[in-house]
Amino acid sequence: MKANLLLVTATFLFLACNKVPEDKATLEKAPIYFRDVPSDSSGIDFSNDLEDTGDLNIIEYLYYYNGGGVAIGDINNDGLEDVYLTANQKPDRLYLNLGGLKFKDISGEAGLLMDTSWSTGATMTDVNNDGFLDIYVCRVGNYKSLKSQNVLYLNNGDATFKEVAKEYGLNFSGFSTQAAFFDYDNDGDQDMYLLNHSVHTTRSYGNISLRQEKDSLSGDRFYENKLDEGKPLFLDVTDNSGIYSSALGYGLAISVSDINNDGLLDVYVGNDFHENDYLYINQGDKTFRESVSEYFNHTSRFTMGVDIADVNNDLLPDVFSLDMMPFEAQIFMRSGGEDSDKVSLIKKGFGFEDQYARNTFQLNTGRGYFADVTLLTNTHATDWSWSPLIQDFDNDGHNDIFITNGIYKRPNDLDYINYLSNIDFSKYQQEEQNEIESKLIAQIPTVNIPNVIFRNTGNLTFERLSETSGLNASYSNGAAYSDLDNDGDLDLVVNNINQKASLLENTSKRNEDNNYVSVKLKGNQEYMSPYGSKVLVFSGEDRYVKELMTVKGFQSSSTHKLHFGLGTNTAIDSIQIHWLDGKIQSETGLGINMEHVIRRKSNLPDTPKKELEEATDYEFFNFVHLENNYLDYERERLIPEKLSTEGPALVKADFNGDGLEDLFIGGAKYQSPSLYFGNNDGTFSEDKNTSLRKDVIYEDVDAVAFDIENDGDLDLYVMSGGNELVEGNPNLEDRIYVNDGKGTFERLNIPLIKTNGGSVSAADFDGDGYEDLFIGNRSVPGGYGLSPVSYILKNDGTGKFVVLQQERIGMVTDSEWADLNADGLLDLVIVGDWMPVTVLINQGGSQLLNETQKMGLENTNGMWNTVSVTDLDNNGQPDLLVGNAGLNFKIKASIERPMKLYIDDFDENQQPDPIIFYDFFGKYVPFASKDKLTEQLPYLKKKFLSYTKFSKIEGIEDLTGKKEEEIMETKRIQELRSMVYLNPGENIKAVPLPMPAQMSSIQDFFISEDGSIYYVGNFKGHTNELGQNIENPGGILQMDSNRNLIHKRSLELPKGSDSRKIAPISQNKLLILTNNDRSYILKGN
Repeated sequence: MKANLLLVTATFLFLACNKVPEDKATLEKAPIYFRDVPSDSSGIDFSNDLEDTGDLNIIEYLYYYNGGGVAIGDINNDGLEDVYLTANQKPDRLYLNLGGLKFKDISGEAGLLMDTSWSTGATMTDVNNDGFLDIYVCRVGNYKSLKSQNVLYLNNGDATFKEVAKEYGLNFSGFSTQAAFFDYDNDGDQDMYLLNHSVHTTRSYGNISLRQEKDSLSGDRFYENKLDEGKPLFLDVTDNSGIYSSALGYGLAISVSDINNDGLLDVYVGNDFHENDYLYINQGDKTFRESVSEYFNHTSRFTMGVDIADVNNDLLPDVFSLDMMPFEAQIFMRSGGEDSDKVSLIKKGFGFEDQYARNTFQLNTGRGYFADVTLLTNTHATDWSWSPLIQDFDNDGHNDIFITNGIYKRPNDLDYINYLSNIDFSKYQQEEQNEIESKLIAQIPTVNIPNVIFRNTGNLTFERLSETSGLNASYSNGAAYSDLDNDGDLDLVVNNINQKASLLENTSKRNEDNNYVSVKLKGNQEYMSPYGSKVLVFSGEDRYVKELMTVKGFQSSSTHKLHFGLGTNTAIDSIQIHWLDGKIQSETGLGINMEHVIRRKSNLPDTPKKELEEATDYEFFNFVHLENNYLDYERERLIPEKLSTEGPALVKADFNGDGLEDLFIGGAKYQSPSLYFGNNDGTFSEDKNTSLRKDVIYEDVDAVAFDIENDGDLDLYVMSGGNELVEGNPNLEDRIYVNDGKGTFERLNIPLIKTNGGSVSAADFDGDGYEDLFIGNRSVPGGYGLSPVSYILKNDGTGKFVVLQQERIGMVTDSEWADLNADGLLDLVIVGDWMPVTVLINQGGSQLLNETQKMGLENTNGMWNTVSVTDLDNNGQPDLLVGNAGLNFKIKASIERPMKLYIDDFDENQQPDPIIFYDFFGKYVPFASKDKLTEQLPYLKKKFLSYTKFSKIEGIEDLTGKKEEEIMETKRIQELRSMVYLNPGENIKAVPLPMPAQMSSIQDFFISEDGSIYYVGNFKGHTNELGQNIENPGGILQMDSNRNLIHKRSLELPKGSDSRKIAPISQNKLLILTNNDRSYILKGN
């Protein structure tokens, strides 16, 4: 029985948090505020209490603390919505709403089963279209002492119910979590998706081929309602539906929505552990197609709850899922977190998609895929979280996000796991095992925390609220919302473990200017069910959309009315209902601040069929970059990013003197560079005989065309890179290729720099008629954080170069020559990692001085990728357009709270150790885990014998014993936003790029003749702890007359493409080069 104990606990790597609230009397109430109505006032005297038994506890059943659910609906059609609460070891309860937030327990008289079966999710819906809400309850059965089955309470029309699950074919017995009822075939009755979870067995571990093995207890089920054929029966159509029904699915979350706006309802399933979430796209033929990898770059790793709604008012459904990342530093540091990079690769080899142990906020791009902006919005960490509910709780016209969190015992505590791993249960008898289990459970940390609400303030910004919103510390699970007192705002019911359920009355500060409207839909004989309908509200310039789907969050279902906050709008122009069968109905003349019951009319017109956007038919350029497979972190355990994937290089120039621009594209290691000659028709022909192809051993990270011997044709300087070799290795040597004037190149046989290159740029900075070079190097291979030597090389006019200046200026990624101070001399702008936007001012051709501070750029240390010098505001002065990592990044940094990199030989083994600290919700924490740090620095094992002691670290001295001023080198990052610096110098103005451009890293810019700013980006080289930064492959910006940057549109590039270079190749076509992928041609404006 205990054989799987270690497996269960070791894989139960969840995250947790603990924060002691301030005295509420001292806290000013937030704009969204809830009053916890006492149970002796409300009449909801319910507590989901748990008591461990020998075969039922957190060790024996891994979902022991998942708690109960909430279902809300008007069971007696009196206009007041009632409440159903599920219990795990006690009878469920049904509370009749008497008005004024007073409730009566009618469980017994209503005919509920008063047993103590393990109930989980609950749903109120009208399964037989008789106008009365029925109740379906999921239970755990056929497991240990639990022998129950799911129940269906059919409403008799008089507030009593009859249990009919067996008669209706819905008496499943197994690991049921929640049921979602919806009309999947648009025939007017509601079908049912039954979400089931798993427990750890050999059937739930392996590659994705296990999805095809049906499981009798764990696999999800799909049932078709045969009511349209006159049969009160649900038929199991799982095998033909296209859904998975295996033990690989640890289903904890489900939400239904028309994801792709085709008039058919789709299903999002959130899975725990290693299995991906599922997105089932309705095919319109009674089947679904699992499509999560087509729509999302990644999902949450331990998905607990999910809701789907329009968060940013663009009329598109967004997806918010919950995980368990803590936001309190000490809990974060002693809890299990992300997979290691090695484990992540193994999972990919098994066929699983990327997953991260944090919340996801999947923003619908409208281009057939979603972009996760949870890091951008700082909504990624809410501790051990269960139920997300997206609704407008303050009626300001913006949907907020309420989240329940907390778990009674936290089995992800790493000290507890270490302690557990030393116990061999096979040595003990059953009674002794039970006793040991009790002692182990007592060791698991127990901390309760308040729930969270993110108040939406617009433009993808959110205010995090807990205690100031009246939310008390709790162990909360299922939750649902409804305007229970019909006063115009949404209240909450929350199911807690070992404490009374919470009835949270919305008492938010009344903004007299904020208004609302509530809509209740009713079908007719032509189409009975209103569920799945979309309602659009038009008010002034604002538009709002909501779908009538009640199952959302975790194990719960919410109100059957649609609530719209209208903000300061004082009238409704119209309301439009899109019924699920394709009919459309418009209503006008409706008042605000009231509820409207809208009944379906007869003889409605069909909704105009929207032509679905077909997959983009990309135009490809004949070059595929093939990155070599090198895992930087196996050599350097503490690094945050790979430095071995910097290409491809691109040069556009007329190499053969025919007046047409040609292309040089650098290859990765073991890939030849390519040379393409331009043709008169705008196409390009590859020169497959060029001698450039001989140099296959090098990684080409940058290149520049320049005239080395001043003979009138363009030669090539190609910079080599890579992080797997050591500085000085011949395979890191840069190369110069001399052009014969006809596009035939020969390598110049001279010794050049041998390190990991970053950027090369050419210009005649001293005005002697010969082009000089800046050689900016990326890193010292094997020594992350150390600045390599970069060089300014002066061309002496004979084809030879002399070193004018050399300096360890930083980890260079890009550079550009330009006259920044209007003195007629070319200056140099340099950017890179852990360095500011650096400006070297030309002193007359003999020297360049670092005047970064004088230019107002001293506090701009970032993770810069690219720089372009241009006059964006048309005032005659050059501006700096700079691409950075962006704000959709797990690490946060500012001037006040910079990210810090400490480099020293801490363990005195003659190797530098890069240790990063960053601000984690107000406290500094090390970027590397205790395990990684002790691998790199073994002496730390004795210093930190426990994760609890390690979690108390707040700085480098706590960790290493060295004071900050004693450390060999310290670097900082203060800025992660991509920026425009207008008019560098005394009048500098720093302008962040618009929010969409901050959704990912920016790798390159192109400014068109009309002033449009094209950018491309994404980066897949971060370690798994940070996650891939790939939520925006590119877009177009414009500066308006007020010097405001406007986001015009996104570029039509594939989801997640790792775009590195953009350049025009004809009057209206752009070339996009990607790392380790194909190359694309896009049309310009």
